[in-house]
Amino acid sequence: MSGNIAFRNWLFALAAMAVAVVACIAYIDRAVAEFFDRHLRHTPAWVWLDRALAPLDLVVVTALLFLLGCGTWVISGRLLGSWTRTPLLCSWAAMWATAANIILKDVFGRAWPDPSYVQNHLYGFHLLHGGPHWQSFPSATAAISAAIVSVLWIVMPRWRAIGLLTVVLLCVAVVITDYHWVGDVIAGTFLGTSIGWMTVQLAPPARLC
Repeated sequence: MSGNIAFRNWLFALAAMAVAVVACIAYIDRAVAEFFDRHLRHTPAWVWLDRALAPLDLVVVTALLFLLGCGTWVISGRLLGSWTRTPLLCSWAAMWATAANIILKDVFGRAWPDPSYVQNHLYGFHLLHGGPHWQSFPSATAAISAAIVSVLWIVMPRWRAIGLLTVVLLCVAVVITDYHWVGDVIAGTFLGTSIGWMTVQLAPPARLC
């Protein structure tokens, strides 16, 4: 696909994402959060999902440590093994997605589904005033997972089905546990997919042996 066509498709996807997020804010997000709060919260399934999501922070820590380890190896004058190319791209994408989410959450300042909305009935955006209960948008889980999977989608096509299923399951999990609104995961998935694609395009030749 030529650069111009790919860029036009990306702009179309950006516009579609924006429309979908606005529609979710207006018609879908609150209804979904209320439904799962009534029917899933405090059930064994909710407890299981909550515990299953807890280790995801280790993905970001692992990516950071891998980058630091590879960087230390290279500045010591050694060459990286060829096997490190894909993990490096995934780690760069994960850290870029993490940084983008930290910034964007404070920029948009959106209230969390829980506790801000389902417990305290607070809803909306506090632009440029993000805080402990106003950092829902976009979803970091969706963005980081989509960033990693989009890298794998390009460089390891045989992992596409498993990667796509992983992103879908994670997005569903954070919505039904009221960690995020539907609009959050739509925006996060688009952000992460864009970052993964850009990471592959921007990556310089690695110092491989």
